[in-house]
Amino acid sequence: MKHQLKLITTLALISANMLSADFFDFGEAPPEWENAKPNTELGREVLGFAGEPALQGRLLYNQRLRYEFASQEGLENSNAFTLRTRIGYETPKLYGLYFVGEFENTWAINYQDYRAFPVPQFPAAKTVIADPRNNELNQLFIGFKAFNSEVKGGRQEINIDNQRYVGAVAWRQNEQTFDAVRFTTEIIEDTWISYAWDWRVNRIFGVYAPVQNQERFLANNHFVNLHYDGIPYGQLGAYFYYIDLDGAPALSGSTAGLFYDGKIPLADKLTMPIRAEYAFQTDNSGSSAAGNVDFWFNYWHAILGINYDGYEVGFGFENLGGNSTRAFQTPLATLHKFNGWADVFLTTPSTGTGGGLQDYYAYFNFKLPYKFGLNGAYHYFTAANTGRNYGQEFDVGLKRPITENLTALVKFAYYDGHGGPTANGLLGSDVTKVWVQLDFKL
Repeated sequence: MKHQLKLITTLALISANMLSADFFDFGEAPPEWENAKPNTELGREVLGFAGEPALQGRLLYNQRLRYEFASQEGLENSNAFTLRTRIGYETPKLYGLYFVGEFENTWAINYQDYRAFPVPQFPAAKTVIADPRNNELNQLFIGFKAFNSEVKGGRQEINIDNQRYVGAVAWRQNEQTFDAVRFTTEIIEDTWISYAWDWRVNRIFGVYAPVQNQERFLANNHFVNLHYDGIPYGQLGAYFYYIDLDGAPALSGSTAGLFYDGKIPLADKLTMPIRAEYAFQTDNSGSSAAGNVDFWFNYWHAILGINYDGYEVGFGFENLGGNSTRAFQTPLATLHKFNGWADVFLTTPSTGTGGGLQDYYAYFNFKLPYKFGLNGAYHYFTAANTGRNYGQEFDVGLKRPITENLTALVKFAYYDGHGGPTANGLLGSDVTKVWVQLDFKL
């Protein structure tokens, strides 16, 4: 806890030095009525049938049809055809006050052909595809926006920074939401501040999950974030995450960190994307999570790339510390974005043969003619504490908008285990995954 207090004190001193009148921009008082974020043209036409008042609000409607193939060495192949539907509405703002409600349904067309939950293992011989059937209230919150600040209270999506620590896991059909109160403000010039208190995490496994902590985490989580944009070519950030998940001591901990993220111009249409980040994670002193133990792990992430007119290549290195009993964990992150699309390392390894994770990777992201987008990566994985080989992975994806409302995507991931231990404890388990999907949004 003393490390957490030191960080909070330091951030408070920095903020105090910034609090001069020149740095404040309180903005204007909210108008009587303010339109919500507009939909696409088709969305506005649909709202038009409800009359003029509804046009000031925003219709939330999305359908995603997906086929996923998953193969893991030692298990039977899985094939999942799923259709995810979300429908909701955001009211127009009245003196800054507004409401959002959204329902989510996932229909599994061939539910017996894949295993939706890690445990219990049913069908036991199948590879996991974590898109179970689901019906749930996805979002329901009240918001107030005024004076360059916003407060939200209730069930909501929370995506912070690059989602390495907190995210909605939008890749899965059932997204992750938070029962929380969140405050964000930009009243200080060039500065964004966010604080959230979260007491429940609604996980991607949905309301029919056979194990309670798969459906949701009861929690006492605190997220503190600060961004400063008043520097050339980028942004400085600081964060503190206190994660206390009931019944999950191995996933609980306190994390504090700093980062720089930016793009440095080199020539006409030529830039150099760069990110440098350091964090440390410790135990939660006084945590309610049973079995809490003392630990301290470091986190490093560096990215250096070259972008010319939409064609980008680069290299990265990410280190999550660990040992044979514990490791640096980010249980609330959008984990599919990190350490390979095969999702082998959703939990950072902590075994007798190696702990933690080092990810050496190269990536590319190309904007091709005819609106095609091509991206991919190569990853080489080792243990952070012993250097043991964890294998390698190849990822590639192709995406193209068909209309303003409809987008097609094809993705492929192959993880080569090299006979080394994976995050799920299996030895030498090669993993192959393929996705084909259509995404429709109003």
